[in-house]
Amino acid sequence: MGNCVYCGEKAGFLRRKHKACERIHRDGLAEMAALAEEAAASGELNADDVRQRLAAIAQRSFAGEDHVTAAIERGWERAVAESLADGILTQAEEARLREFRDRFALAEANSKAAAQLDEGAEARLRRSARAAALAMADGERALRELADAIDQSALPPAQRRELLAAAWEQAVEGVLEDGLLSLDEEAALVRYLRRFDLSAFDVDVNGGHTHLVKAATIREAAEGVVPQRQKLSERPPFNLMKSEQLVWVMDDVDYHEVVTRRERRGTSHGLSIRVAKGLYYRPGAFRSRVHEWEETVHVDTGLLGITTKHVYFHGRRKRFRIRYDRIVSFDPFDDGFGVMRDAQTAKPQSFRTGDGWFAYNLVVNLAQNC
Repeated sequence: MGNCVYCGEKAGFLRRKHKACERIHRDGLAEMAALAEEAAASGELNADDVRQRLAAIAQRSFAGEDHVTAAIERGWERAVAESLADGILTQAEEARLREFRDRFALAEANSKAAAQLDEGAEARLRRSARAAALAMADGERALRELADAIDQSALPPAQRRELLAAAWEQAVEGVLEDGLLSLDEEAALVRYLRRFDLSAFDVDVNGGHTHLVKAATIREAAEGVVPQRQKLSERPPFNLMKSEQLVWVMDDVDYHEVVTRRERRGTSHGLSIRVAKGLYYRPGAFRSRVHEWEETVHVDTGLLGITTKHVYFHGRRKRFRIRYDRIVSFDPFDDGFGVMRDAQTAKPQSFRTGDGWFAYNLVVNLAQNC
């Protein structure tokens, strides 16, 4: 006859536990986990009180010290999951959860929950950073609050810098969804960079800084201001006129032209009449006509220069410039733009720059306003 593994009393023939004792033990474990979860989520109970209450429950539930430790870990894990259930981890929630973990020395336990807590904290910081990067009315206060939150976070310095840079690029992407960048938006974004000492290189991993500069360049061109945003390391090979200013230079631009192809096609017809053995005479006619069609061909690859008066192209085989007032139409493409000159024999010309939005809007606004 065996003894109950919980109470130690006789359990009956070939039995190791009483059903009632098993239920008490199971309910006790659930109660301990609930108590630990409440303590972790609320932060209202101190560590000594929690341990004493858990010990009391364990004593009447046939549980040992290992069960108490497991209940603390399970309760903390459940508190983390509950805090993240709405997709938002507040700073207060994070502080309570980390304090509970430290008080009960859970740093090495619940690695999955710890990772989730870190991810939730980073997500909150990224949201705060994006908002601070675009804060205009009370920007300085938003930046101070962000700096405090970053300092209080558990992120190492290198990771903090990466987060701040990534959030800034996301803010630029969001503000440029409509293709426009206001002066106030640019000022807020620049203020953020200065506050956290971020360079153009830091925030151009995904092209964020380049997009900002391009958007500001288009805004200035639309307002009739000559943009001077691009920094060139060497002078481009364009012979500019005295009255014009260089605005932007693009490399590896494919230049295409529409050309006319011609081909003569014809047929012959008539009867073959036998004149002698092995000799035939065929009176008939051969008619032909010229077939023409147009196609766009790649002509050259080179530098594209955009100035206040011309579009310049400098390639190995082709070099030319086109005055804005000699262009009758501009055509936007996803990867560039096309032009049609004001000439009777003109054919469409196109430039594949890789960024059609920027190139098209820049030349159109320069042609109209500068």
